Amino acid sequence: MMEFSDSKPIWRQIADYAFQQVITGVWVPEERVPSVRELTALLGVNSRTVLKAFETLQDLGIIIPRRGMGFSLAADARERVDAERRRRFFSSTLPALAAEMKLLGISPEELMEHLQSQD
Repeated sequence: MMEFSDSKPIWRQIADYAFQQVITGVWVPEERVPSVRELTALLGVNSRTVLKAFETLQDLGIIIPRRGMGFSLAADARERVDAERRRRFFSSTLPALAAEMKLLGISPEELMEHLQSQD
């Protein structure tokens, strides 16, 4: 069973779980993905919550409904996941990082210096 945080909605965390399955190759392009019922049981959540995550994945073109077969992973799912994660980074993570840097008095140069020393 998955442990959920209070920092974001559970359906979003389930979508992120799906992203991780795509990135790690657990879910294979053009193959069937677990059903809403299967994920509900696996993750221990309400089926409506999983369904909301699936609606998001479908809207992003990551999963595709197959008549009588449930959903399968889009051929270009990895690229779509990467694009969505980049969009989230630039629209949410980066502005939050910039605000925190400003509060702490960290310059972009200092950040770059620190990032480069991590290699």
